Amino acid sequence: MTNIPRNEYPRPQFSRDEWLCLNGEWQFEIDYADTGMQRGMIERRLSGRITVPFCPESPLSGIGHTDFMNAVWYRREVTIPASWAGKNVLLHFQACDYDTHVWINGHELGSHRGGFTPFSFDLSGFVSPGDTAVIVVCARDYAYEHKAGGKQSLDTCNPAGCHYLRTTGIWQTVWLEPVGVTSFKRPRITPDLGSRTFTVELPLCGPRATGMKVRAIMSTPDGEVCRAEINADLDFTPQLRLEIPASRLQLWEPGNAFLYDLRLELIDAAGNIIDYADSYAGMRSIAFNGRKVLINGKPVFQRQVLDQGYYPEGIMTAPSEEALIKDIELSMAAGFNSARLHQKVFEERFLYHADRLGYMVWGEFGDWGIHRF
Repeated sequence: MTNIPRNEYPRPQFSRDEWLCLNGEWQFEIDYADTGMQRGMIERRLSGRITVPFCPESPLSGIGHTDFMNAVWYRREVTIPASWAGKNVLLHFQACDYDTHVWINGHELGSHRGGFTPFSFDLSGFVSPGDTAVIVVCARDYAYEHKAGGKQSLDTCNPAGCHYLRTTGIWQTVWLEPVGVTSFKRPRITPDLGSRTFTVELPLCGPRATGMKVRAIMSTPDGEVCRAEINADLDFTPQLRLEIPASRLQLWEPGNAFLYDLRLELIDAAGNIIDYADSYAGMRSIAFNGRKVLINGKPVFQRQVLDQGYYPEGIMTAPSEEALIKDIELSMAAGFNSARLHQKVFEERFLYHADRLGYMVWGEFGDWGIHRF
């Protein structure tokens, strides 16, 4: 994957070893009037090329089209690895702006509205491991529709005032992932410093079988810290409590981050691991005392930089992993201990590096861009 842009695993707090990055060259075409459905764009080849995950407005996409685009289309063929036989295959989009419809081999998988958050489709019943799949994506992004857009300019075909150039279509990683017929959905991990425990909620997708269990193992480079296990064969969300021994307690603090490793396993009645994921967690408390923000019971003054997550070459998409890290390291070197992440949901790789570097963030969602015309 060394020649594929932005080929880092896109979801660090819920990771599996097997995955296939679909960034790189896709067929591409601008659909100015949003008439592609009527003109057969689902079935035919597209006239141009684009580099995913960079939006077509950006130089890094190879397109650099800065005027309004009502709709854009993408097309790519991919062979599902035969080694994934017996698994369900998920197609993930980390972010696509704004109203996205997806087809595979001519069959509509579904749609998603919203430009900042990830979404997925299960390919079961449409393609199998070893098959070649044709993925077609249409993203509509009407300029003057009221929607969450954040700092994207609506006034001209160029950046205006405090707004930067728009982002249309795919702007974060697209990827495939095999999972078991029964598998984990995203966990919720909640620290409780007072009791030295983490509560881990592990929602499941797929059929439950008698004797099925989930297990969580917390560790550090020095070895296992604690573990918990619970039955998962009934129709409820398994919830585990991991208690950290006092001798192994280490806190996450601003500028002094410590993260525990967390292994999640789904086990059948015979003891086989049928799904797994790796995660991490930091033990800390957050509270307010008047105007004071308390981290682990201590007041911490928020020296914040306003970070708009803008990159001249990629607009909302960082050109590289190193660019994400550099943003945080430069802020910390200048004396800031935190950031207000402004008018944009930042990509998960940024949040991961903030976690591991001890950098506090206050997140915002993009505003709705209610303008008077």
